Amino acid sequence: MGFKRTSEPLNIGTALDLVDGTAASKSVTLPLSSLDREVFIVTDIQMDNEALPVPAAPGTSILLASVNKTSENVLGIDSPNCIGNIRRDVEATATAAVFQESFHPQESSTGQPADYLGIVATPNMVLAGSFTTSAGGAANRKVYVRVTGYRAKADADTYAALVTEEINQ
Repeated sequence: MGFKRTSEPLNIGTALDLVDGTAASKSVTLPLSSLDREVFIVTDIQMDNEALPVPAAPGTSILLASVNKTSENVLGIDSPNCIGNIRRDVEATATAAVFQESFHPQESSTGQPADYLGIVATPNMVLAGSFTTSAGGAANRKVYVRVTGYRAKADADTYAALVTEEINQ
C-alpha cells in the first residue's frame, strides 16, 4: 500500500443523543479530498457515555455504540466496517447491581505510518448507537467519541480498492 501523509494528527469528535429503546446514527464528515485520493488513517479512538441508570427494580440498562466506516447499525469489532465499539450495561437484581463494560480496540497505535487501527476512504464515518432499559422511558443518554488520525494520499490502485471495499460492505 502506498500512502503519503498529508496532515498532522487530527482529533475529530462528536456525540450522539440516544433515546431509550430507539437506535440512532449520525454521519461524521471527514476533511478529505477525493480528487486528491485522500484517506483518513485512524490511529486512536476513545468512546465514553453518560452514566447509565441503575434500575430501581430487577432489570437492565444497556448502551451499545460503534464507529463505522459506512454502516448505520451498531457493529461488533468482528466486522471490517467497524473501527471501534463500546458496550456498557447495568443489571440490577433484588440484592445488588452489576456493571459490565467492553471497549474495542483497547489499545492505541503509535501513529506511525505502518501502525494504525483502520483506514476510512470515503468522506465520512458513522457513529451508531442504542440505549435500552427494561423499564423503558429513561432519560436520554449521550455517547461521545474522539477519533484521532491523519490524512494521507493513497496511490490510485490502493484508493480504488479501499473505496470499493467500503461501498460494498
